[in-house]
Amino acid sequence: MAKALALKMRAREAYRAGHQNHELAWLHGRVSILLLEDFVGAAFGAVFFTVTSEVWEIAKGLGAINIFAIFVISIIMGFSLVYLSRRRKAISIKLEHAASLRAIEIYIISFLTSLLFVLVFNTAQAPDLIIKQTFVIALPAVVSAATADLLFF
Repeated sequence: MAKALALKMRAREAYRAGHQNHELAWLHGRVSILLLEDFVGAAFGAVFFTVTSEVWEIAKGLGAINIFAIFVISIIMGFSLVYLSRRRKAISIKLEHAASLRAIEIYIISFLTSLLFVLVFNTAQAPDLIIKQTFVIALPAVVSAATADLLFF
C-alpha cells in the first residue's frame, strides 16, 4: 500500500511539473512525448520516399498549383485521420479545434522531417527542388505520423 501511494505521489509531481503525455502541450510552452512520436511516424513515412528517384522526377515537373494542392491534401488527410481517431474515443465540442491544431502540428513536424531527410541525403541541389521534394515527401510523412497518432492516442 505504501509503495502504491509513493508511486501515485511521484506521478502527481511529474504531472504538476509538466512531464505528461499531453496533447498540444507546446501551446503552453511544454514539450510533449507526442512530438517525438510524430517525428518517428513522419520519419518512417518520409525515409522511403526520400531515396526514390521517381519522387525526384515528379517533384521536378510540379508547378506552384500542384505544390499547393499537395499541401491542401496533406492538411486534409492529417486532419481527417486525427479527427476520426479522436471521434472514435469521445465526441466533444472542442474536437474540431483540437484536431485542427493537432493536424497542423503533425504537418509541421512532417514537413521539417521531410526537409531534414532531403538535406541529409542531398537529393536536390537547387532551393526550388528542395522545397518541391519536401512538399511531395511530406504527404506520406503526414499520413504516417497521423497513423502513428491514431495507434498511440
